[in-house]
Amino acid sequence: MIALSCGIALASTMMLTALLGLWVAEKRRVEARDYIADLASSVAPAIRAADSRSIHEIATALVNTSVIRKLEITSRTGLLELIVRDENLTRRQERSLLAYAQPVDFTRQAGGTGQLSFYFADPTFWSTWILRGICLFAAVALALLVWRAPPALADSAFKRELLEGRVRRRRRRAKLNRFSRSFALSERKSLPATTAFGELFESESEMVVLISVTGQIVDASHGWLTAGGYRREKVLNVHMTEFIADPDRRMVADRLERMRSSGLSQAGTLKYLRADGSCIDIWFSAVPVSTPDGDNFILAVIRELPEISGSADAHAPLLTDPLTGLLNRMGFERALDRLLASPGRDVICVLVDFDRFKTIVDHHGFRTGEEVLRGFVKRLTPALDEMTAAARLGGDEFAFVLAGPDAKARAEALASAIQDAIYLPFIVKTASITTNVSTGIACAPDHATDGTDLLRLATIAVSAQKNAGRHGTLWFEPEMFANARRRAETEAHLQRGIEENLFEPHFQPIISFAGGATIGFEALIRINHPEKGVIMPGEFIAIAEETEQIVPAGRQFFAKTLAGFRQISRALRNDALYLAVNLSPVQLTPDMIDFMAEKLDAFGIDPARLTVEITEAVFLEDSERIRASLQKLRLMGCRLALDDFGTGYSSLSYLSRLQVDVIKIDQSFTRNLTDHDAAVANRSRRLIEGIAAISLNMGCQMVAEGVENAEQARQVHAIGAQYGQGYLYSRPLSLSATIAKLSSG
Repeated sequence: MIALSCGIALASTMMLTALLGLWVAEKRRVEARDYIADLASSVAPAIRAADSRSIHEIATALVNTSVIRKLEITSRTGLLELIVRDENLTRRQERSLLAYAQPVDFTRQAGGTGQLSFYFADPTFWSTWILRGICLFAAVALALLVWRAPPALADSAFKRELLEGRVRRRRRRAKLNRFSRSFALSERKSLPATTAFGELFESESEMVVLISVTGQIVDASHGWLTAGGYRREKVLNVHMTEFIADPDRRMVADRLERMRSSGLSQAGTLKYLRADGSCIDIWFSAVPVSTPDGDNFILAVIRELPEISGSADAHAPLLTDPLTGLLNRMGFERALDRLLASPGRDVICVLVDFDRFKTIVDHHGFRTGEEVLRGFVKRLTPALDEMTAAARLGGDEFAFVLAGPDAKARAEALASAIQDAIYLPFIVKTASITTNVSTGIACAPDHATDGTDLLRLATIAVSAQKNAGRHGTLWFEPEMFANARRRAETEAHLQRGIEENLFEPHFQPIISFAGGATIGFEALIRINHPEKGVIMPGEFIAIAEETEQIVPAGRQFFAKTLAGFRQISRALRNDALYLAVNLSPVQLTPDMIDFMAEKLDAFGIDPARLTVEITEAVFLEDSERIRASLQKLRLMGCRLALDDFGTGYSSLSYLSRLQVDVIKIDQSFTRNLTDHDAAVANRSRRLIEGIAAISLNMGCQMVAEGVENAEQARQVHAIGAQYGQGYLYSRPLSLSATIAKLSSG
């Protein structure tokens, strides 16, 4: 009873103390706000009379103080909008800032009335939350104690229960101590399972073992189990030395102890004991690893050494790829060098790389990807003669080397056989998987005389084929060097644009044919490079999508686009304008849609004003990810537009399922309406009439792109397009140029 009374008194004291602290914290918060109000009143006259440059300097000076963390200055005309923030301010910190707004009348360049918004740190933020927590805890504790008091007073056995509870706790503690000691002595009774290493242990080609720090096997790959003839359940929790032949067991135990004490990796050769009692020689490399949960293990990667085992041949040692039975990279390089060492004959290197193989692995799993590679080799094997060295260089990359007077003709035939091998889908269990490959060919001595250079040139040819649209074969040409250099430069520009915030929107108006009014703007991405000037999207979009740099670049671009669109809407005093942005299939992810929703909310823009333009390329990647992303856009209230309609993989079933709101006529069709060749003009007119019929039947609006003259505008309007976009009305302009043009009328 004494403890119960003390608990009630302590909880009451804690609550009263916390309430007093909250009152003091609120008083300090009011004092801080009063200080900011005085500061705002003192700087408002200076900002009112300053020009734009001076306003920026004043704002920067205020934010550089230790009090103001962020300052926003806006005019109701939309011509002045300035946000200056502390460079060390994080997004989480920004949410906890207090705000104070001060109206101001601008007398210089901005004109009109506006507002100064000061954001400053809450001096009692953490103490307030702590005090609230203490207050809540004390209230709950007090309620429980008061609720428990009556039965405790009525129970004569209360004191006895307390004593018995103390005895039970002591017994449990002793039992736990005994368990801990027994666990430390023997770990084989219960070892942790881990999935931190992905599907590595599902591989049937790699021999990998995960070992505990005391030597027990935690997991083993299918390849390791198959090589030894073991079943998984028979090896788990068994000490690693049980699978090593007697002469090497002591060495393995010493190496494990050395890893525990020093943390250094170990490597060497030893005899692996199979389930049937036979031995094979293996090479191993063991390294200490840790899971994200902080568990420590030893990861051993193992390779068979058939030369030492006495079963080696010219095609089997460390030179063989265990998945396909072909040569590995080391074996291929040796074969290539051996053929190049004989002068006076052509040596052809054929390099094959699967297109979008990562998508197969992502959708169907690592083991399914391995089965596709095996199936490819099985289909291609009949086309390989004894004079052709075939290799899997790693991943989804294959290489072949041919030599002799007819090597070029055989290489062409092989390239054709490669395309035939992937023509039909691969059936893995219940999945039907369609894929393509890109092939590059280089020849010695025409292109190179060294094996390394020949392989590098074939790689350049493969990259050129991928850039040209994938799924095909290219022979190396010297101009590919320049293309490869330009690609490297473009990738560097993209990376710099991401790091230095160089991606910017240019806005092009969309006009109503009926009244000539501007009903919206399409935002088009540009790189504003400090040295090279404005870089157009045609130079970098394809590479950005292939390297997935489009993801961070697109986020940067979208945020700037919304900021600019808000200024344009204010300048036109029109909240009914809509904004159109393009999203590639790479960007159509739920994370990107969440980011867009967050930014729309931050800038106060209704999602119904956003139209997301997609191309027919999304039909090629009709994945669950894309469908989920489009559904999210729909639920947000955004509209969908199908861009460049009629140039790709049109499908009425897709249009129906995606519920497209807008169809955009490709600019090539619009321009060809006034072509000097009457046949071309008539064909374009019929195509647009067909698109108009589809749009009408699907209940979609129609926008004609590439309108360059009044005659084109008249014809597309007569056919059925409601809106137009093109140079007749305006080129895409930067934000400042767009606002200047709107201001000039």
